[in-house]
Amino acid sequence: MNTLTHYMLAGMMLASGIHYQAAGKTARPARQPFPEKGFWVTETSPDKKSTIVRYYAHSNYLVSETTEPEVLDVRKLAVRKYLNEKLRKELEKDTTGQSAIKLFEIN
Repeated sequence: MNTLTHYMLAGMMLASGIHYQAAGKTARPARQPFPEKGFWVTETSPDKKSTIVRYYAHSNYLVSETTEPEVLDVRKLAVRKYLNEKLRKELEKDTTGQSAIKLFEIN
């Protein structure tokens, strides 16, 4: 088989894999809990003894910033669930109304 055939075969396999993944995204898996609103970002402090967590509403509004006393491993399901719950509480405390801001509008 020549090189062109290999590339065509690889492209077809890639396209079928993407289609298969897109078709299976009807529900969120339990292993990947995503927050309903907003998002959080973690940053391990330079001393490697704590974690800075920033909670955002949508893409550009910082709701709060906290420091957790230990290093959080976001690969763990329990840590992600903990951060999602903290995000939900922070968004409830947000009284500025910025969490409901629209990033764009269609006129």
